[in-house]
Amino acid sequence: MKLVNQLFRALLILVALSLLVACAGQGASSTGPEVAAEEPAAAEEPAEGEGETAEEPAAEEPAEETAAELSGTMAVSVESWMVEKYNMEEIIARFQEAHPGVTVNLLTHEGLGANYLTIFLEWEQTGKSTADLYFGGLPGQIAPAMIDDQLLPWDDMMTDELAPDKWIDAFLSGAYVPGPAGSNYPTLPGLGETMNFQANVNYLAEIGAVSDDGTPIMPATYEEIADYACRLAELTVEGQAITGLEMEYGINFAPDTWMAAVIAAEGTYLTDDGKINWDSQAGRDWIEFQKQIIDQGCGGTLTFTDNNGARNGLKAAQIAMINASNSRSTEANAVLGQNVVQMFAYPGDGGTLAFSHQIYIPRVAANSELARAFAREAILSEFAQTWSAENFGKMPTLWANYDALDQNDPNFAQVRQSLSGPAMPQWQFRDSQALRQAYVDQLQLYLTGAQSLDEMITALVEFQDNEADLTLPGQ
Repeated sequence: MKLVNQLFRALLILVALSLLVACAGQGASSTGPEVAAEEPAAAEEPAEGEGETAEEPAAEEPAEETAAELSGTMAVSVESWMVEKYNMEEIIARFQEAHPGVTVNLLTHEGLGANYLTIFLEWEQTGKSTADLYFGGLPGQIAPAMIDDQLLPWDDMMTDELAPDKWIDAFLSGAYVPGPAGSNYPTLPGLGETMNFQANVNYLAEIGAVSDDGTPIMPATYEEIADYACRLAELTVEGQAITGLEMEYGINFAPDTWMAAVIAAEGTYLTDDGKINWDSQAGRDWIEFQKQIIDQGCGGTLTFTDNNGARNGLKAAQIAMINASNSRSTEANAVLGQNVVQMFAYPGDGGTLAFSHQIYIPRVAANSELARAFAREAILSEFAQTWSAENFGKMPTLWANYDALDQNDPNFAQVRQSLSGPAMPQWQFRDSQALRQAYVDQLQLYLTGAQSLDEMITALVEFQDNEADLTLPGQ
């Protein structure tokens, strides 16, 4: 009897186990569609390209690591002018279309002042950031965040098409920070520009500055530039006199024109001990040249108060020549006609000032991986970089994207030539912005006759030596 009871219990256990296995099988079957519903990108992308279904093992294999599996919400903040000039809404739409599980919120921030310090202070005090990815800001403006180690390095993403040798070195060199391997690129250049002169070639033809075949003859020395400016200032358009040469005297570009002139003449604007060489002969010559143009009535002072005054006058055909970023040529040609405005370089063979607006991720960002993916696939894409160059003259920072531009465009060719030779970035001290403002303040005092050139140089040297923080990233 005891044996019978034991056999009966064993039989009951076997029946129970069978029921459990059956239930487990049904449970696994019921969760399958739920998992697939959480990963729509994996099911959609293979189905579009290869006709595969979500149930097939081949569709599940790449789901672990592919960029198509991105999901979540991120915010990207750009300087306000970039919304239009970098086609941000379109590149966000393209990224979201490629990654249906991702939402990208577009924010804006202001540049050209102390606003960046406010952003960095927010990160430090709150342990959070308003955006996950920031685009906009020159290395000098972002220097405090680099010095204080507030940014995630990009080094491990710089492989394949983003390997260091794929970048235009004139732009990438400005992002390099000395330090241990893996920490050398806290920012990357998103768009680049160079400083040069821009001239309306139709007006050059009117003063006879063209060859027999109609090719414009560009001035090659400061004496020739001054001569052109004064001859152009004698022209009239619809009964109105035009400005021969409008240069930059405001915070936007004035310090950069000085740097560019000194680099072209001497190869560097720094002294041997790494300070700004305010007393360089080339720098003095440049400042005196600017005053000469104003004093002779061949140029104006619109940019004392209007950062876009020279550009707008060029676009309106009221100014014959300007001295600013290469992007001004593209913007003017969109109004005046193809190749009406063409560029020429600063006199000298010492090199070019190349500068760029950076992309960077704060260490406190909530969605750094999404930010990295958006930077790589959207901001640095061929579509984004070529579109911005073709429409607004904001140049690609990767050679592959530059090579996709029209090789017959004379302005793109001029910039390529400049970028292929010696180049130097803007200064990157902690107090870069204060130094820029000091230069503008002292320059305007000199140009208006309120002080001599020697007094201007003395004031800049004293500010640099006694007030400015010259700490550099990586020190």
